Parts: sequence; C-alpha cells; structure tokens
Amino acid sequence: MTTEQPARDDIDVASYLGAVARHWWIVLVLVAVGIVAGVVLTLLQPTTYDATASVYIGQTTDANGNPMAGLNSNAKAAIQLLSSQTLLNDAARATGDGMTAATLRRETTVETPSSTIKTTSSVVNIVVITVRDESRRRAAAAADALADALLERIGEAPKDRIALLESQVADLKRQLSAARQRGARAAAALAAIAAGSGSRAEKAAAAAPYVAVAQAAASEAESLTTALQKAQLMLLTARNVEEPRILHEAALPDTPSGPDMRLNVAAGALAGLVVGIIAAFVRQRRLSRAAAI
Repeated sequence: MTTEQPARDDIDVASYLGAVARHWWIVLVLVAVGIVAGVVLTLLQPTTYDATASVYIGQTTDANGNPMAGLNSNAKAAIQLLSSQTLLNDAARATGDGMTAATLRRETTVETPSSTIKTTSSVVNIVVITVRDESRRRAAAAADALADALLERIGEAPKDRIALLESQVADLKRQLSAARQRGARAAAALAAIAAGSGSRAEKAAAAAPYVAVAQAAASEAESLTTALQKAQLMLLTARNVEEPRILHEAALPDTPSGPDMRLNVAAGALAGLVVGIIAAFVRQRRLSRAAAI
C-alpha cells in the first residue's frame, strides 16, 4: 500500500493539471473577469488621503529625575484616550468641515513605535496619529485636532509641576540674592571697621556681629545655591522629559493613499485564477462522471 501511494498522488496531480489544461479557457475568462472587477472597484472607490501627526506623551519622573510609571509614560493609556467619545467629539468640533466623531473613530489609526535593543523591544513614548479622508485638508486638520486634544488631556499634570518648579526656582533665587546682599553689607561694614580708628580690641568687638552675619550669609548662600541647582535641574527635566508636546503637525498629503489600482487588479486576478482552477476541476469531474454513466 505504501509503494502505491506516490503513484496515486502522481495520477491525481496529473489529472488536475490535465483538467486545467483542457479547460484553460475557463481559467482565462475568470482571471479576466477578476482583473476587470479590480479595475471597476478601483474606479468606484473614492480617492483618499492619509495625514499623520505625532505626539511625544512625556515620561513621568521622580524627585531625582528617574523614570517612573505614570499616565504620560503609558502609551496604551494615550491610545485609550484617543478612542474615547469625549476626545473624539472635541476633535471633530475642532476639525469642522462636517467631520464627526464616528468618522474619526472609523478612519483614524493610532500607532506606538517601538525600539529594539539587544532583541528586547520596548514601546517608545510617542503616539503616531493617522487620519484617512477624502479631503486632504480635512485629514490634516483632523490629525492635528486629535493631537491637540490628546495633549490637552495629558499635559495638565506636567504643566502644574513645571509651574511649581518655576515658583520654587524664583523663590530660591530671591533668597540667594538676599543672602548675598546681607553678606556684602556685612563685608562692607567689616572693611569700614578695619579702616577706622580705634584699638585692635575695640575693632574686634565692633566687628564680631558682622563676622557672624557674614558667616551665616555665606552658609545660607551655599545651601541655597545647592537647592537652586537641584530645582533648576528638576525644572529642566520636567520641561524636556516630562512635558508632552507635538513632535510634528500633520502636513497636507501630496499623493493619495488609495485606492491602489495595482493592488486591486492583482487581487482580482488572483481571485479569478483560484476560482478558475476550482471551476476547471469541477467541470472535469462532471464530464468524467457523465462519461462513466
């Protein structure tokens, strides 16, 4: 039985090829029909354009500037926001020109790029928003509206943090300036005492309070300088790392994204070929059965 199996397979393959060869015209006709269907489908479909905007969603950090989990670090949360009805409604209103939330939901694609380091893939904190529409201007406006709406929702916390840090930096600068002024006044008083008349003991007694003020001002200025440098570093991190921002706005697309004539024609031809081969097999089997009867 094992030795006969290859021969049977050869016979089956030969009969299949023979059926296609005998009924080649069926295959050819159906391929032609598929090509025509692909052309007609392409001509009937409206021309569409893709416009893309990208948003850096930010990276939440702790007091030392180390990355930590948070809304701005979660690309999946950003995707969920972009699919929420409230955000879609806001973006549709901002887009205008007859755009609706339902159209945005249907025609918007959101992607999160990933980086691979030593075979380990991680999601980058960037969201790419692509909108497809029959109007290239409306597609670009919709992509920008979605990016702005997302930025408005995830940018509140970083803005509050930046405002707080800016206030801290300004306050520390004022304190540091005041400490330096106290030290300068104390130094001026010491210089005047040293240049004045009187015995060494009298000058030492008169200078003692100013020496204490100068030392205290110097210690305070040193501590404030350290605190100011740390606050400035945190502010720089908040602005450049934590704060979300639009990386690039959507540009007007130069060329349409669809429909693709070549793709539709190739798909139609392939479908016609498959259907044609099946039809040839079916016809040959019917003829064989009829001949056997």
